[in-house]
Order: sequence, then structure tokens, then C-alpha cells
Amino acid sequence: MPNTINYVGLDMAKNDFYACLNDIIEPMKFNNDTKGIKSFFNHLANHDFNKDNTVLGVESTASYHLKLCLDSSQYGYKIKVINPLIVKKQNQTDLRRVKNDKKDSRLIRFCLIGGAGYLFDNDPEAIILKSLIRQRDSLAFAKLKFNRQQTDIRHKEKCLKQDINPIYAEIINVLEDKIDFLKHELRLYRPKEQYLLESIPGVGPITAASFVSEVGDINRFKKPEQLAAYAGIDPRVHQSGTSVNGKGYISKRGNKILRTRLFNAASVAVLHDNMFQKFFKKKRSEGKPYRVALVATMRKMTHVIYAVWTRGTPFVK
Repeated sequence: MPNTINYVGLDMAKNDFYACLNDIIEPMKFNNDTKGIKSFFNHLANHDFNKDNTVLGVESTASYHLKLCLDSSQYGYKIKVINPLIVKKQNQTDLRRVKNDKKDSRLIRFCLIGGAGYLFDNDPEAIILKSLIRQRDSLAFAKLKFNRQQTDIRHKEKCLKQDINPIYAEIINVLEDKIDFLKHELRLYRPKEQYLLESIPGVGPITAASFVSEVGDINRFKKPEQLAAYAGIDPRVHQSGTSVNGKGYISKRGNKILRTRLFNAASVAVLHDNMFQKFFKKKRSEGKPYRVALVATMRKMTHVIYAVWTRGTPFVK
């Protein structure tokens, strides 16, 4: 007779976290540090929640969940990271919609039992790469903001026929230098996989690096449809009895960064002569609106990324 699987929901914060072991035991609070995490695993052992019959679930919280995830791997426990949107949607189904840390740990456990989340990948290179990409994106966003402000200053200077100050221009130059530095740093981590993905039309350095960092190990996905779901571009199914049965918009329940990268990559790819442009034009000729055809192209690109990555060979035109 197979062992019963224990599911543990964990609601993380900067300094502490709550652990929900089941519907009977009250969620317990632990410090989010080495001593507190050790106490948590002792707590699991005291309730016979061992590494062979227990799965942990944690909501993705920037960096607050990272130490627990890393320590869980060292203790030999499986831990899944769950998209916060899934937990939020689950809370919205509750008529009372209570919001507190104890309730959140119960919600996370409920989502975990339902199959939500992906196993944490403790690859240090992927973690570092992910951090570098987020830094680069943050600086790129700041540069865009200052470019807009600089344009406004230039317009005022033109109207006044007088210089105001060069501060925004100086900041933009510094940001450009730092962005270039980060682009160089990105190349230092898992470069073979990055170059492999860049062989695909429309997939540039940032998109390739983003996939390597956000996905980690491509072999955790058994088929390309799972990768598409991870990016949140799988179709959202709508069904009501037997009278309505169709597919609506994309789910948007996956990784927003990958979804954005795919959108940009597909938008570039359809402008040039390649398989994606042909596929996009075919969808348009079938009467599909631009956005619908582009999303279909994004899914097609995901399948190609999966094939190239799992085979380990560059894209062949």
C-alpha cells in the first residue's frame, strides 16, 4: 500500500513564515533564518512528516522564500514554488476572503494538494542569472523613464531658448554603461544554452537568458504544452454543461517575464522571412485577429524552444 503524501503549505515573509501541516493542526510560526528553519524541520519530524512522504509548497515571494527552498533541498525535502496569482484566485473563491498569514498558509497547502507549483530548481547559476536579468530589466525601465523626462526637458529648453541642466542625460549615460555591464555578465552563466536558444528566429540574448534562468532544467517539463502553461500562454478553457464548450483567452497564470519575452520575440520574428512569419500569415489568412495570430505564434515558438533545448542542437531553417 503506497504511503500517504503529506502536503505542507508555507506562507513566507521577510523575517518569519507560517507552516500549515493539515486541516487539524493550527499553522505554526517560525523565524525565517537558519535557526528557525531548523526548528521547522524538527517540527516536521515530530509529526512523522519525513522527506519520503512530504511535499512542501511555498508562494513565490521574490527572495524571501529562497533560503527555505535551498535548505529544503539540503534536508532532502521536495518543495514546490507556486505562482501568487493561483493563491489569490483561490482566495477569491472563499466567500469570507479572510487575509492573514495563517489563512494564506492554508490556501497555499490547498493549492499544493491541487497540483499547483513547480519543483524548486536549486541551480546556483540559474538563480544568479535570474537576479542579473531582473537588475537589467529594472535599469532598462529606469532608462526609459529618464529618456521621457529628458525629452520633456529638451522641449522646454527649445521653447525657452535656454539650457536647464544636463542631469537626466548624465543619468542615462550611467544607466547605459551599467546595462552594458550586465549584458556581459549574463553571458558568463550557462552560455551554451543561451547560444542554443538564440539560433531560433526572433529569440535574442535577453529572451534566451530569461528562458535559461526562469526555466532552469528544461527536462522538468515532459512536453512543450507544459512549458507553454508555465509561461501562461496556454488556452483558458470555458465549459458549461454540454451547451458551451470552447477555448477563451490565454490563461496568464504562468511566468509573466517569459510571457513578455515571447511576445517581444514573436513580434520581431513575424517581421522577417522565417517559419514563424509563415505561420503568422497563415493564421491571419484564416481570419484571426492580429493579437490572436500572434499568441498562436508565441505558442508555436514555445514548441520550437522546447524542441531545440531538449535535443541540444541549434535551430535549422
